[in-house]
Amino acid sequence: MNILFVCTGNICRSPAAEYMLRDVLAHAEDVSGTTVSSAGTAGMTGYGMDPRSLDYLGVREIDGAGFTARRANRKILKSSDLVIGLDQSHVDACLAIDPSALSRTFRLHQLAEWHRNGDLHTLSELPAVRRSLPPVTGDHEDPIGFTSGEDYVRVLDGIAADVREVAALLVPVTAQR
Repeated sequence: MNILFVCTGNICRSPAAEYMLRDVLAHAEDVSGTTVSSAGTAGMTGYGMDPRSLDYLGVREIDGAGFTARRANRKILKSSDLVIGLDQSHVDACLAIDPSALSRTFRLHQLAEWHRNGDLHTLSELPAVRRSLPPVTGDHEDPIGFTSGEDYVRVLDGIAADVREVAALLVPVTAQR
């Protein structure tokens, strides 16, 4: 399975989510063949991750230093089995690029809430039940212009909580570190 996180610039939210999920999967069993990447709808191609996101990951012993941002395109979207936008504008932008991604494109908070509420137990059941799942509101705001370190961390803490829920859709919680 190829999982793609998408945000705006691909320097704050989506790379942090990418590296957090990679970390969980690196310590889980039965996820061989699963890849995790990220891109931006207005990707700052070639840039590294925002230093605040790098610091956030570093405190959690996750090394994101080798990250390079890229822009979402049709080829990237077509090669992704699951596209996860950090907010609705990212989902909309991905679908404008590749309308055929409709059945595999969701918001991070949406997937997480479906799991938290017991509406969705595994990603493999998503195609069969997606039309019957309840609506979910809420997105992860863009912290790029935040001057408060606490506010930036608050956003990434919310992303981390939702990434753990998505990870639980991939692997049993007992297999996670």
